[in-house]
Amino acid sequence: MNKNMTKLLSVGLLVLTACGDDGGSKTPDAAKQIDAPKVFQDAPPAPAAPMLGTQIDRLGRPAINTALNHAFVPDSNTQKAVAKDAYNANGDPATWGTAVIPNESATFVAEFAHNLAIIDSLDTVCGNQGLHMPAASGCGNVPACNASAYGTLATVLADDEIYLDTSKSTCGYLALEAEVVTGLPHSACGGRQPTDDIADTSYSLLAAGTQGFDTQLHPLIKDNAEVHADLNNATFPFFGAPHP
Repeated sequence: MNKNMTKLLSVGLLVLTACGDDGGSKTPDAAKQIDAPKVFQDAPPAPAAPMLGTQIDRLGRPAINTALNHAFVPDSNTQKAVAKDAYNANGDPATWGTAVIPNESATFVAEFAHNLAIIDSLDTVCGNQGLHMPAASGCGNVPACNASAYGTLATVLADDEIYLDTSKSTCGYLALEAEVVTGLPHSACGGRQPTDDIADTSYSLLAAGTQGFDTQLHPLIKDNAEVHADLNNATFPFFGAPHP
């Protein structure tokens, strides 16, 4: 074998050695983890509707329970809370006109009539309240002779739900109820808007009927608590930031 052949063999052995295993005690690289296949599942079913508990509030017309149910009884009288809670807990409209106050013999309608007689005097004129019926009391034309003169309006108010006329484009609180009480046709849809002054509207209607409003149907009997300026009727969420 000549010298050139010997050199070529030596170089080939070196190349083969470089391309082979590292040798020695070095541990081979671990096998790479293969990603698990993706499994697509349907969304979980919606949970069952919760069981409703005992009704605790009626959320009908604001101020009705406040102004007409034991309104002039001291808060220290425990029966006041019993009567108000029982009123709110009654979820059956068919019994609203006949329901009897717990621990008492009077109905809620009779209780309303009693307090309507007091509220009628807010404008210092008794008998100008809508649906006032003095003859029903057997006292002739003497207004506000007794609570029976206010039974008709009390019955109307016991139907404690807000009515809405969807054919109207503008709204105003108690618009449809005011038509029943005053006889004036309603031009607004009724309902309740965030900017409606519930207290002023309610007390003006209950104290003076048609005389409780100006020609633009703005309430004249006021509690001097103005509606917050950050309310609006058109843009969600309709209320401003919480007040500190």
